[in-house]
Amino acid sequence: MSDDPVPTGPPAAVPDAPRLRVSDADRSDTVSRLQVALVEGRLDLAETDERVAAAFAARYDSDLQLLVADLPPRVPTPDEAPSWAALWESAVWRARMLVLGMEAGAPARPTAGQLRSATTIAGLALVWFLMCALAGAAMVA
Repeated sequence: MSDDPVPTGPPAAVPDAPRLRVSDADRSDTVSRLQVALVEGRLDLAETDERVAAAFAARYDSDLQLLVADLPPRVPTPDEAPSWAALWESAVWRARMLVLGMEAGAPARPTAGQLRSATTIAGLALVWFLMCALAGAAMVA
């Protein structure tokens, strides 16, 4: 018979990943999401006040995630401009669609290899254009 105490209550949680501390900007983003939820009618004023207070008191990312877990994900607003990488990816994809058409089972986005190939071809086309322009200017002069 052992004299070890029998644990009562839930077992101690073992962290799956390190807990990340939040910044003031993270707290502010969460408060903005909560305010939008209030305006949309997803939360009432009392619950919004509770969650906003908890957001300002939060120390870790998991604390903030709990506050918005039952809300729909944030959708980017139309006034947010896409990144240059996203614009290039869209241009490559549209060019591929125009030239090759949509293949059955084709991926929804161009692969990294396709993007590199398109960048190489665009660079070669630019060099060719500049060489032709310089040659034409030399013939006129």
